[in-house]
Amino acid sequence: MPLRILIYFKEILGRIIDMNKMFDRKQIKIPRPEFIVLYNGENSYPEKNTLRLSDAFMDIEGLVPESKISLELLVQVYNINHGYNKEILQKSEALNGYSLLINKIREYQKTGFTLAKSIELAVKYCVEKNVLKDFLKDHGSEVVNMLFDNYDFDTYMDVVREGGREEGRVEGRAEGREEERNEIVRNALAEGASIEFIQKITGIDPSVINKLQEHTAQR
Repeated sequence: MPLRILIYFKEILGRIIDMNKMFDRKQIKIPRPEFIVLYNGENSYPEKNTLRLSDAFMDIEGLVPESKISLELLVQVYNINHGYNKEILQKSEALNGYSLLINKIREYQKTGFTLAKSIELAVKYCVEKNVLKDFLKDHGSEVVNMLFDNYDFDTYMDVVREGGREEGRVEGRAEGREEERNEIVRNALAEGASIEFIQKITGIDPSVINKLQEHTAQR
């Protein structure tokens, strides 16, 4: 994450700095950055954590950070899953509501509902409980699309692996990659994802997705 943020920050600086002034003698002032990540993943994670860019450096063992590391970037990570960092969530009604919404989606999934149904039920629950009520009423479809987008390619990969792929498969073989891809598509279709959405996150041709959908329906 610190490496990703470093790249993002470089892109931001490129937009806000007048490149024609880069070689002036006068010092260029830039906004003071503060890097924060809000974590709401499903893996166990501490309430608060600090990530350092230097953790990714090679040949760093034994160096004294203060004198030997020329570049550092600190990222403060806050776990915003339900039950964590209550003082932060209490300060933001929107953030607290989002945390509850995600928690409800996961609860419904654990009871056996598909992702699509879990999102639908969680949105309905939050509206009934007056959590993000106005926002969800006005932007419900956008929220659903956003949540589906977050259930991205990496998540589908996790689903496939957890489903028990054939052991001993050598990753990188063309056949293995194709079968893995097909399994991802089948899982996505089972979750109620549209062909357009699957094509967007995987880059697979819609005609291939259509064939897999037809084959799955014939089973």
